Amino acid sequence: MMWRDIAYWGKKLAASGLVSSRFGNISVRTPGGLLIKKTGVMLDSIEGADDVVEVGLHPSPADREASSETSSHRAIYLATDARAIIHAHPQFAVVESLLCGDEIKPMDSEGIPFLGTIPVVDGDSGSKELFDNLTRVYTTTKYRGVMNRGHGSFAIGPDLKDCFNTTTMIEHSSKVKYFADLARRGGKDK
Repeated sequence: MMWRDIAYWGKKLAASGLVSSRFGNISVRTPGGLLIKKTGVMLDSIEGADDVVEVGLHPSPADREASSETSSHRAIYLATDARAIIHAHPQFAVVESLLCGDEIKPMDSEGIPFLGTIPVVDGDSGSKELFDNLTRVYTTTKYRGVMNRGHGSFAIGPDLKDCFNTTTMIEHSSKVKYFADLARRGGKDK
């Protein structure tokens, strides 16, 4: 039951402070398309198969019940070999996406080898610009996670555990970078 896996990782994301309210979504690839949480369902409140919906790899009427980011997830699955996607709203990573240019450069000893750099792309939530930018980045490089400027992270991987690890690393590295940059600026003002 894939909905149970989505529910488990949704609760972990919320407990870790990586999503709040109805923000964020999770999907897994299926033989016929993808399974994604329904629109309006909170990630930490998925209680059964009725809280997720399976949609195909091409738009259909089933999309009306699915998350507003379904088009972004679908585009990533069509362009990559990803088996799972987590879209979260990690606070420090969102802040860094607004402060940095086209990439966030981790400074910590875990983030540098694990993430390399974190690309930052533009596009409104659910827009063609966003999913075109996400697929461009994911098809031209081997990034594990991408930030949508001012919005949130998209982590892809072979399973939701891997996506969760990438999401937490993006937030950890962004938090370290934020405080290191803040301390540097504070030291220059003295």
